[in-house]
Amino acid sequence: MHYSDYMREETARFRQQAAAAVDPTLKRELLEYAEICEEVADQADRLRASG
Repeated sequence: MHYSDYMREETARFRQQAAAAVDPTLKRELLEYAEICEEVADQADRLRASG
């Protein structure tokens, strides 16, 4: 498994937790974490592709 795959799994996990969250502050933070994980995954893919 590549690091980017792991980060995308984390993205999905954070989004799933955000969907279940009742507290709006927690929901927003979880969605922010998901966005960060997705950005890290994209960056890892770009680095891997550039060699």
